[in-house]
Amino acid sequence: MYRLWPVFMSLLVFCVALQVSAAEYIVKVKKNINFHKALSVLHAENAVRITSIHQIGRLAKISMETSSGKATAHRLSMLVANQDIEYVVENIKLHALETPSDSRFSEQWALEKINVLSAWGLTKGSNNIVVAVIDTGADTKHEDLAANIWTNQKEIAGNGKDDDANGFIDDINGWDFHGNDNNPNDETSSANPGHGTHCSGIIGAVGNNNLGISGINQHVSIMPIRFLGADGSGDLFSSTKAIDYAISNGAHIISASWGAPATKAMAQPIIEAIERANQKGVLFVAAAGNEGASNDTTPSYPANAGLSNVINVAASNPSDKKPSWSNLGRLTVDLASPGDEILSTLPGNKYGKLSGTSMATPLVAGLAALLKTQNPTLTPAQLKAILQSTGAKVEIETACKCRIDAAAATNAVSIKTLTVVPAAGHLDIGETLTFGAWGGVAPYTFTSSDPEVATVTDEGKLTAVKKGEIKVNVKDSLGALATSLDILVGQKPSEATGGCPFGDPLICMLMCIIMPDAPWCNNDGGGDDGKEGGGVPGLPPGFPGMSMI
Repeated sequence: MYRLWPVFMSLLVFCVALQVSAAEYIVKVKKNINFHKALSVLHAENAVRITSIHQIGRLAKISMETSSGKATAHRLSMLVANQDIEYVVENIKLHALETPSDSRFSEQWALEKINVLSAWGLTKGSNNIVVAVIDTGADTKHEDLAANIWTNQKEIAGNGKDDDANGFIDDINGWDFHGNDNNPNDETSSANPGHGTHCSGIIGAVGNNNLGISGINQHVSIMPIRFLGADGSGDLFSSTKAIDYAISNGAHIISASWGAPATKAMAQPIIEAIERANQKGVLFVAAAGNEGASNDTTPSYPANAGLSNVINVAASNPSDKKPSWSNLGRLTVDLASPGDEILSTLPGNKYGKLSGTSMATPLVAGLAALLKTQNPTLTPAQLKAILQSTGAKVEIETACKCRIDAAAATNAVSIKTLTVVPAAGHLDIGETLTFGAWGGVAPYTFTSSDPEVATVTDEGKLTAVKKGEIKVNVKDSLGALATSLDILVGQKPSEATGGCPFGDPLICMLMCIIMPDAPWCNNDGGGDDGKEGGGVPGLPPGFPGMSMI
């Protein structure tokens, strides 16, 4: 009974708040109690009507009047307090796991791999959830996308005015930061087959409409924001503006299938934009990259921003292996997602298969949107922890060593499974990290699996002591337990934090002569006199701009 109590209390609060009209419940009589006598007393004392019984399960289906939420809560409280009753649950409706009518759904191996049909038994998404696809744009008139394209309700189309005073005139369906106009439609070329349209379809191609495919969300609002041109590239400044547009105009999640190898200094504008998203509770999902490299040693931005609202995504194939081209990284890449030969929408009412962490990323963003539909209060850090802790275990080098599982994630949200937040992480010796929890019943108590490596206070403040690996345990007020994934202590990714913020190495070298104390200059060496010199560090490749991945 104790396990069901949090679920019941959540239901009870929900019923009281919304004045629901649900009238059927299932009652289980305890084993050592006379079944029929208990039901007779139940009927007499609680003014409920027993409509059916299942003696093998010691269950009775009851019906009661629900004139108000308060009255319902009172009656349910009496039932729960009854010493003869083991538990009471709502008689919820179940539905067949219907395969959608989309003509090419059978070709969508990725949705089958992540168990989307089971997830759809709980939610198929909602147009109230807005996912910004910052990319090459999207075909807003595509037969399988149009109904799920975001509309700016505060703007009047075609009047040449900035009706909502957001700084953009007639931005009905998004904005084009590449062309600086209100047309965010995809422009194809030999370099761009319709990258943004493809990513958009993975998130939210309209489901069950007898056309093409289904996105992981059959219902969602896709906000197309274009900053990459027909050649698939765009600049850092435009990408930063695109992120802020998404934040300002109500996006809950940002999907970013683009990036470039860079130093942290070079990527600072976009890191700051992502932090602004974090402050507004916006999740940022980014592609790890397709160089077959480790993001732990070769940073790629925006994926390596390292903020709590960022999910850095590697790709997996139908065999749950890492394609040779996908980036990885136990310290910096958070999880894996199907990204090999993914069928989705292309401009001009077409469909096609593309591969890359670009394709893996919107699938994660789309799954996060499903979870957000179930519980709009979920924070980016909680979404990330739930996706990692419920992922299917695979041998792909990421923080969770997992691949997303839609059924497990949506079920965890549905029953509010106790989850450690963050679920995985890394920190240097001497650093601290504060842990929290989601689900279960607060208050929570935290412990460390190895206090010699890291100590954790009851309230969740972890202090790294020496190099090693630990797990953080949490117990809720009812005694439920949960354990984090690996927390790595004394391990940090390579990061040129003082790296030159300019793309031309020659300029950086010249500036080190002029101002040898600049943070990107090597001041450790110098001449034989023992004084600090104005040497030049090993500089990273130039940072020409962002490009699709």
